[in-house]
Amino acid sequence: MDKTEEKKEKKLSKGTRILLIIVCVLVGLAVLLAATVAVMTLVGKNALNDGSSMEVVSTDAESLSSGTIRHNGKLYKYNDELTCILLIGVDSYEKEDTGEFGRSLQSDVDVLAVVDPKNEKLTLLSVSRDTLCQLDILDDNGNLTGTGTAQLALAYSYGDGAEKSCELTATAVSRLFYGLNIPAYASIYMNGITDLVDLVGGVTVTPSDTERGFVAGKQYELYGDLTEQYIRFREDSVDGNNQRMQRQNQVLMALVYKALEMAKQNPSSVLELYGAVSDNVTTNVNTAMMVYLAQQAIKLDFDGQIHTVPGHSEMGEQNHAVFVVDEDAFLEQVLEIFYNPVEG
Repeated sequence: MDKTEEKKEKKLSKGTRILLIIVCVLVGLAVLLAATVAVMTLVGKNALNDGSSMEVVSTDAESLSSGTIRHNGKLYKYNDELTCILLIGVDSYEKEDTGEFGRSLQSDVDVLAVVDPKNEKLTLLSVSRDTLCQLDILDDNGNLTGTGTAQLALAYSYGDGAEKSCELTATAVSRLFYGLNIPAYASIYMNGITDLVDLVGGVTVTPSDTERGFVAGKQYELYGDLTEQYIRFREDSVDGNNQRMQRQNQVLMALVYKALEMAKQNPSSVLELYGAVSDNVTTNVNTAMMVYLAQQAIKLDFDGQIHTVPGHSEMGEQNHAVFVVDEDAFLEQVLEIFYNPVEG
């Protein structure tokens, strides 16, 4: 072998070594990225689920050990793999985080998102803002002064218009749902909702009633200000909020469909959507939680409905409409969503 051939062979050998180094680095980065995602997913899952169960108190249900209850002769066990997130729509245009307590802001929409990885389904459960709940009452300095029974919407008003308001609302909803663990929340202001609708390319709705320029049975493409007109107005009557909830649920359902489809095609779209509206959002959902939720969204089935807590509206003592929960029907709903029947 002459010197020219020997030099060429050495060059090829050096090039091969460099290529192997590059491949090893890329593989190492891929493994590191996969490990990071895996760790974030685990951290997010643990943060969203502490394994606790509900404490159902009802004359029609007997509580047994380990999250099991007996109802109508059948056994049901709490699904401890559930993750619950409270979605709150605030009755104001944009977020004003002043740190002041006892502001007049109220929650207009309260929807509990129940992520069930065991059964691979997502359930949305709307709670009327007029629902009578046990609320924590704070003074102007944010100190707890006691509890009282009032409309759910008022829980938000006792807080700071941000994290504390969300926590107070989540606590009230948790009490309504027999102590359900609600580790995550996200509130969004009106401008954030309209921005979100625009970001997903608008939503299609068909109103069931004719009012405020919308004709019953006619399809509308909602964008921008038209979204606000559709979901904010309510008649000044006992059932005014129930009718508004129907419209709000239509918009929310359309948004869920589009967001789920986007997440299935590109899981990172969840982060992109949040980033675009984050100025008008308050949430304790961190990146690890978002990674876990985005991965679950790919697998979840959605039944196309926003279920509502059963009950009826009536005029309260202070001449304001209140929503009274039907306890028997509510128990059946809770068993259907949060429990699994015990076979045998």
